[in-house]
Amino acid sequence: MRVLFILLTFLAFLDAKVVTTSTTKQTQGEGYGSTYEQAIGKALADAISRMYGGTLSQSTNFKTHSKKDKNGQNLEKTYNGEIRRVTKGNFDSYEVISKTQTDNGFNVKVIIKKTTTTKKYQTPGLSADNRRSIVVFDSTPDPIKRGIGASLQQKIISDLLQSRKFNVLDRDSNGYYEMEKAIIKSSDTASDEIYKLKNVLATDYILLFSISGLDGKQKTSNLTGKTKTEVEVVIDYRVLLFATRQIKFSNTLSMKVNLKDNSLSANESVLKQIANRISGDILNAIYPLKVASVENNEVVFSQSLNQGDTYECFSLGKVIKDAYTKENTARVETKTGNIEITRTSPKLSYAKIIEGSVKVGDICRPLNSGNNGNGYTIGRDANYKIEQGGGVNLGF
Repeated sequence: MRVLFILLTFLAFLDAKVVTTSTTKQTQGEGYGSTYEQAIGKALADAISRMYGGTLSQSTNFKTHSKKDKNGQNLEKTYNGEIRRVTKGNFDSYEVISKTQTDNGFNVKVIIKKTTTTKKYQTPGLSADNRRSIVVFDSTPDPIKRGIGASLQQKIISDLLQSRKFNVLDRDSNGYYEMEKAIIKSSDTASDEIYKLKNVLATDYILLFSISGLDGKQKTSNLTGKTKTEVEVVIDYRVLLFATRQIKFSNTLSMKVNLKDNSLSANESVLKQIANRISGDILNAIYPLKVASVENNEVVFSQSLNQGDTYECFSLGKVIKDAYTKENTARVETKTGNIEITRTSPKLSYAKIIEGSVKVGDICRPLNSGNNGNGYTIGRDANYKIEQGGGVNLGF
């Protein structure tokens, strides 16, 4: 409850709001003339030509209908209009910063200005700028299997969200967005609500999965007479880089699971296991699990993991280059120990050190994930490398 309270207090400072920003663009010019009016005109022409690369001649005629007042000529309103006309709205006002009268006339220095005010909707919560974006699609061709795929898709999305490593984008609820857009554009909505539009993120990656095989068999025990169902599932999945349409990661999950009964909860549990394997495979390839802290001989990770899972951890050494492409392939790894997840929360996981000495910055991978009895094999083409500074270069 204390953690929840702190989180809600923090989020209170991250409310959505419309931020107003004003910026002023300006440039300076100088002009000489036999009259004050002529000097200003040449100074304005000089300022504009400086901004536009000398395309405006100092002989440009700035039309004026000046009026005399007790302080001399009042040209401001007329010249402001002329500036907007000549610069096509890029500048809209001027200011005389100095004027000197000589025997031959006047020397004037001016600044022309354009002040622009913009408004932008600031989304609530943490900024999306530090995370890559991903979209999850079920590409299963069989309509019967697609019913299972929809549920599996939701569980993969949940896993990726809980990892806090991606902006997971929605592409399945377009009708609801259109309804809300219609409300925003209606006359009943406050004017600033319009800034919530045109903020949609485009994705970096597309995760496609397809259920290519699904088979169930029932077995009856000769001793107990009880029947159990054994399900074998085969799922192909790949990660695409949207900008180039490159396949950056590909794998096939072949997994056998046993159902003690045919209840909904049993089926949900199986789908959760499958989703966890797929999302875990992708996360281990793109973002290898890294030790965030070691406190009182307990290893801490900055994401939610499964209690009871075991990992082997490695320190990172020399960078190895590919002999042909000369690209950084990976870094030499030295095993530092094994750990087991003992407790977990929505944002943190804790592990005990089973053997060895694990330190901050070590990367950890599922222990014996390829031999867990389910026929599961981890990613064949991870295509990532870990940089010397500790970051991950996806090669994407």
